[in-house]
Amino acid sequence: MTAEQRRITLALSVMVGLTLLVATGLTFLVSPMAESLGLSDNVVEDILVIPALAAFPVVFVAGRAGDRLGQRRTMLVASLVFTLGSAVLACAGGQFTVMLGLALCGAGAIVIQVVAVSLLQRTASEGRAHVSAFTTYGMVFPLAFLVLPIVTSALLGDVGWRWIPICWAVAGLLIALIAVLFLEPGSATLATGEWVTPILAGVALAAGSLSLSEIDNVEVEPWRIAIGACIGAAAALACWLVMRRLAHPSFSLAPIRGVIMRTLMLGVVILSLMQMLTYICIFLEYFYDMTALQASIVVAPAQVGAVIGAKLVAKRAIGWWGVTRSGRVLMLVTGVTMLPLLAMQLGTPVWYLVIVATLFSCAGMAALTVLNIDVMGRAPADSTGAVSSLRTAASTIGTALGMAVLGTVILSSVPVDAGNQQVSPLELESLAGALRTDGLLGFLAAVTGWILLIVAARRIDSPRTANA
Repeated sequence: MTAEQRRITLALSVMVGLTLLVATGLTFLVSPMAESLGLSDNVVEDILVIPALAAFPVVFVAGRAGDRLGQRRTMLVASLVFTLGSAVLACAGGQFTVMLGLALCGAGAIVIQVVAVSLLQRTASEGRAHVSAFTTYGMVFPLAFLVLPIVTSALLGDVGWRWIPICWAVAGLLIALIAVLFLEPGSATLATGEWVTPILAGVALAAGSLSLSEIDNVEVEPWRIAIGACIGAAAALACWLVMRRLAHPSFSLAPIRGVIMRTLMLGVVILSLMQMLTYICIFLEYFYDMTALQASIVVAPAQVGAVIGAKLVAKRAIGWWGVTRSGRVLMLVTGVTMLPLLAMQLGTPVWYLVIVATLFSCAGMAALTVLNIDVMGRAPADSTGAVSSLRTAASTIGTALGMAVLGTVILSSVPVDAGNQQVSPLELESLAGALRTDGLLGFLAAVTGWILLIVAARRIDSPRTANA
């Protein structure tokens, strides 16, 4: 990479890493906050999903805004929204202000993340610089989930909970400062366009994800699933009708037209579905009687493995096989690394699970990084924002599906609301069986993705579909 490419890549990585303070710290923050403000358990459950729900409706707006208003300007506005949300949360006196603050944080964070990937593609669009930039960026998420939960937990041991969102607000101002100092002003690439279709598409995504995430709750409320499905269907229908009436709608699937591009997006969905570290942490808490902090520390090698996978394994695989082939090879390897979960029993030592989790985190993050490189590398020059939004949406859908499938298998095997002190040996055996099931499901999902990628590559190589 050139010095300028390296500077922008590092700046974007730091900015996105700072936005992850909310995602990595909210789990530890919510208990002291709920105790201080007298929030009920039902409110706490809603609080935990508010940042994600607020992010979904603006995910397609983010890509459009970056292309239309300019990347740096959009990120500055988003950083101020993130800062404002953190400040509102720090001053919160009840349920409404807590939810408002977290919603603003979630919306600001997703805009920064979507625009960052788009700008990264514009900065290093091809060759070794493209691979190096995206593998560096790929390390951000596992590094954040390795370090930030421990930092947040340690701070909460010494200071009151309101200091955590104050730190988030400082991070938001730091994001704005980095954008001003390290990013070029740039210029808008789209002069006009409507905002209705991106918003409707985002609402449909949010409602659908909400319905899927409700499935893995301990007490499923069918009315929430039904309402989410109805809102999602109505928003999707409205978006389709508006798109039919417009010659050039702002939201479009045209940037990912073609069999290989859409198959790569499906691969992103599958790999996001297979991200199991959250459920591994829950398993550690109940199966090995750990606290949430102890589980986060024990699973740290898996996060380190993900960092290595994103940077070293992905880069080396691309050097050996090229981007397209390495993506499908790593997809299959990820599935194979989940098969050792089939050996989980009551007496299995914790180190065995940590090794398995480290292996599939390493392979999975390597595969996801390579697929992201492939997707963004194929993005039209004038639609990097749109493709970044669609890639983020694919990851969101995969995560929601993972919660509905893998999460449900784990959470339905033990009475989570009773605490890990109330788990019987029979329930522990059921929990081990749930992890074995998830290992098998993950393997089958990876094999499915591998087959789809091979079929798509062969169709592209075929003379009849070379121009597809």
